[in-house]
Order: sequence, then structure tokens, then C-alpha cells
Amino acid sequence: MSRLGQTLFPGHTAEEQKHFLVLTLILIIGITAVALLAPWEYVLGILAVIFILLFFFRFITLGLYLMVLLYPFIYLQLFIGREINIPYVDLIAMIVFFSWTVRSIFFPPYGGIHFIKNLGKGTKFSFENFPGLVFFLLFFAASLLSLINAESVLYSLKYIFRPLTFFYLMFVVLPYNVINSKKVLLNVLRIFYGVGIFVAFMGLWSILFSENSGLLRRALPLPIFGVPILGTNHNLIAEVLISIIPIGFILIWEAKEIWLKKLLITGVLLMSAINLLTFSRTGWIVLAFELLALVLIKYRKNIRSYFELGLVVMLIISPLLLYGYIFLTSEIVRSSNMNRLALTKIALESFYKHPIVGAGAGTFIEQVARDRWYIVEYGSPLESHGVVQKLLAEIGALGFLTFFLLLGYIIWRLCGVYKKIPDKSPYKYILLALILTSAGSIIFQLFNTSYFVSKMWLPIGVALAAARLAEEERLAIEK
Repeated sequence: MSRLGQTLFPGHTAEEQKHFLVLTLILIIGITAVALLAPWEYVLGILAVIFILLFFFRFITLGLYLMVLLYPFIYLQLFIGREINIPYVDLIAMIVFFSWTVRSIFFPPYGGIHFIKNLGKGTKFSFENFPGLVFFLLFFAASLLSLINAESVLYSLKYIFRPLTFFYLMFVVLPYNVINSKKVLLNVLRIFYGVGIFVAFMGLWSILFSENSGLLRRALPLPIFGVPILGTNHNLIAEVLISIIPIGFILIWEAKEIWLKKLLITGVLLMSAINLLTFSRTGWIVLAFELLALVLIKYRKNIRSYFELGLVVMLIISPLLLYGYIFLTSEIVRSSNMNRLALTKIALESFYKHPIVGAGAGTFIEQVARDRWYIVEYGSPLESHGVVQKLLAEIGALGFLTFFLLLGYIIWRLCGVYKKIPDKSPYKYILLALILTSAGSIIFQLFNTSYFVSKMWLPIGVALAAARLAEEERLAIEK
């Protein structure tokens, strides 16, 4: 028992290990006994859930790695009956979060009475484990106030907890606490990079084997075995790639072998090219911002040579830019622009009616559905193409201000740690690239619809974890 316990839970006493194993056995027997009254499918399901919880309890970083592997594929979902569906990344996040919470609260030296006594004093489990908690709570309170004007209070209340509270706990708090070493951080970044290459090849395949025989082709997500795991819109490729391209630079800087550097550079160039070939205007803007910021901050001493290189690159890709201009002035894009303007008009009209607290969290699609002119012109109602319009319409000025206070705090914290750590620190340029990833993700959601899901928030949570590791290293050196 003790040897097994040391393998499963190193650092805990034999008595603690014994208690955990006994409680686990009782839990399995008790739940199984109750489940015997239900069909055998439910029995197997309950046992599977218990096994998964125990597995991630021990191998919690593997759960995080799996989350990163699945983070953009929110349309890859588990369906339970006709009414319940959940993205696998969200399901895994909930299991891992539960495992982390149990480990943190109930296991000494930080669990039990120690947890209560030391709450907020910088122990393993304290308010320090929740970055930006005050700002998130302000946003949460503003969301609750929006219930005043909600037609369906229960629906809006559900929306406040999922996705609004969900994104903070699962994709900010969880990676912030599970990533506890540079080794784990780099593994996470490598998985991000692999996901980016996969998405880039998906876009490349769609161009090479497009059913469209005309001149105008763009990179689009492809279904896998009939399932559109990334969705169907071109912007969904761009929003993934712009968050991963800066991460590619981290791996290039960390690589020691020349062949590996060349391979990683090729991957970054592929992702950049596919981002351009999506003809996502936001994707182009954000990529230009990231690359320009990277050159001005990291390579400013050699900016003249990079300026000359930039001119050469612009010359090479000028046919693509011309092709993009033709595409962006096409009827398809003009129709998209009109759709966005119509949605923005509906959002502003809702904001004017309820400027302080909004019309209720999660109600934007209902507001669009009530606009009969929009339905006649564009068919089914769509989500707001921009987090600003979404917040103003649903949660009003209070929600808008508190949400951007949270984002502002995150960027402020990342930049503050970046400025403090010495240039020789291995985290210096890791943090720079992750700041660009975070800023790029935020900018992208000013024009898109993935503002409360893993695609935006998981990279931000990883960036905050990197900042914590960098700050811990700096303080350790100063001591």
C-alpha cells in the first residue's frame, strides 16, 4: 500500500495515501451499488467517470495537454440525448479542474484546516491562484445586474455561469496553476504549435482540392469524418493561426539544432501563408500587428536590415495582396459587410434601450430574431461579430467596462513582469511572444464571435502561467 501510494502520490504520508485509497474504494462501491438500479450503460458510464477523475487526479498535466490539443475544436462535441452537448475540450477542462481543486483543498500540507487558516496568504491554494479575481468578480456582478432586464432570467443566469464564469475558471485559473515548470510550459507550447500545423494543412488542403473551379479560393476549415470540428468559416482558421504563430517563434528561439530551427521556421511560414490565404481581414491585421511589434521590440537594433527584408517579402507576396484585394471587393465580402453592419445596428439599438446594465446576458441572438427585417434579409439570426457590440447589447456599459478592465489587468500584468525580468532570463522572449499571442487573440475577438471560449482564453491563461514562472524565477535570483 505504501509503495503504491508513494508512486501515485509522492510527498504524502502513508496514512494520507491509505485514507485516499480507502475513500476511493468506498466511492466506487457506493456509486456502483446505487447504479445497479439503473441500466448497465449508466453503470459503465459512472465507473468510467470515476476512472477518468482518478487518472487526471494523478496525471493532471496530461489533462492540460489534452485540453491544449483540443482547444480550437469546439465543434467536436459529446452528445448526451437530444438536449445535452458539450465540447470535449470543455468536458476535459471540468474534469481536470475538479481534480486540481480536490488536490489543492483536501491534501496536506495545504488542505483541510490548513487551507482555511492560510487562505489568501500566498500558500499553494490562495487568492493568488486566481489571477485578476477582483476584476472578474466585477464583471460577474455586472452580468448579474443585467438579469434586471432579461426576459428569461433562468436562461441568462445559466449563460452567466456558462460560458461567462466557465471561461475564467477553466481556461485562465486552471492553466495558471497546473503549469508549474518551464518543462511543462514548453510542452504546452509544442502542442499549440502542432495544432497550428494541423490547422494550416487543413486550410492548404481546402485550397488545393477546392470544389470551386473559379479564380477566387480561400483557405477554409474541413470536416474530419464528416464532423466540422473547427467550424465552417474562414475566420476560424485565422483566429487559431494568429494565436499560434508567435508561439512558433518561442520554439525557434529555444531550438538548439539548426535543422530543427529550419523546420520550425518552415512551419511558421506555412501558418502565416495560410492565414493570408483565408483572406480574413482581421487575420491580416492581427498578423501584421504581431510581426511589426516583434520586429520593433526584439529586433529594433537591426531594423534597417529587417526593413529591407520586409520590402523583399512584400514584393514576393504582392500578387497575393492583389488577389486578396480582388476577393475583398467581391460581392461575397460586400454582403458580409452589410450583415455585420446590420448586427451592429441591432446591438446599438439594444444598448440605447438599456445603456447601464444591458438587456440580459446571452440574449443577443434573441434580439436579432425579433428583428423581422434582418430575418427577411439574412435568414437565421447570428451572434454578434465583435465582443464590444455583444457586451454593450447584453450587459451594458457596466459589463463593457468591467470586461475590458479584466483584459487590461491581464495585459498590464504580462507587460509588468516582462519589463522586470532581466534580458538574460530564458523567460524574457517567451513572455514577449505570449504577450503578442494574448494581444492578438483579444484584437481578433473585436471582430469575431469566439470571445468566451477556449480559443481566446486558453492562450491567455498559458501566458499568465508563464508570467508567474518568470516572476518566481526573478524573485528566487534576487534572494
